[in-house]
Amino acid sequence: MTTENNQTKVRPVASSTTLAKASLLLRTVAKIFPTGGTLSRIAREVGMNTATTYRLLTALAHEGLLTFDPYAKTYHVGFELLQIAESAQAVAPDLKLRHHLRPMLASIARRTEESTYLSILANRDSVCIDLAEGTYPISANTLVAGARRPLGVGAGAMALLAALPLAEGNRMVLQNQERYERYSDITLTEVEQGLSECRRLGYAFNNGRIVPEVAALGVAFRVPDSGHYVAISVASVVSRMCTERRQLVIDVIRDEICQWVSQTADHLPFKGSCVGSSFRHSFE
Repeated sequence: MTTENNQTKVRPVASSTTLAKASLLLRTVAKIFPTGGTLSRIAREVGMNTATTYRLLTALAHEGLLTFDPYAKTYHVGFELLQIAESAQAVAPDLKLRHHLRPMLASIARRTEESTYLSILANRDSVCIDLAEGTYPISANTLVAGARRPLGVGAGAMALLAALPLAEGNRMVLQNQERYERYSDITLTEVEQGLSECRRLGYAFNNGRIVPEVAALGVAFRVPDSGHYVAISVASVVSRMCTERRQLVIDVIRDEICQWVSQTADHLPFKGSCVGSSFRHSFE
């Protein structure tokens, strides 16, 4: 089927839920019919019967997410949806960062064979904004994009916590202490000890404390031309995280970070370093 703007056809909805169908219709109107689509064309595009399509399109128009032109009899993206998109611009820098770091994430996952995650600071939390699947047959994937954890819970979250100035990091631990026990009854003392170890080593190690049989390593670094830190973490089954392999994974993460920072620093004025007394990489 030929669609407007020669864009790729949206895949039919895999779920039968009303929400999933409505979401598919929104994406279809936005991507396939940006200048407006008729009921029959939209229904054919998504593989949905006309009656159901009409009911859902009408409901979406009623909520302001779509608009209906009674003269051309076409549906368009609604103003309410545009307002939502405008509000989402606050996270645009994070999406841009995710785009730039995605090749590095994929390279780490390929070299280590393990699931690899990108996390950022968000107030008192660490938020996973991207991940790359590993190739090892046993998956240790415990996070999804958008998942939040208190700073200090998990390898990436601990690495980000350690990246904060000493006093600020210690204060953050105290502010989050009541939340820690929700994660496998982690105690304040455990987090404080893990933070001290992370600051000493320059990386965080979680040996199956949150999710049984899943271990993870995390390293934080500062983004060039920015005061912001992000963390790269790699998760694996505990049996694969022996001392020797932990060092191998850390070396891979650090190598990839340094390559990325070096390439970025060639184009931006930057002086920064990765976290940890044993891992410093500065640019003049």
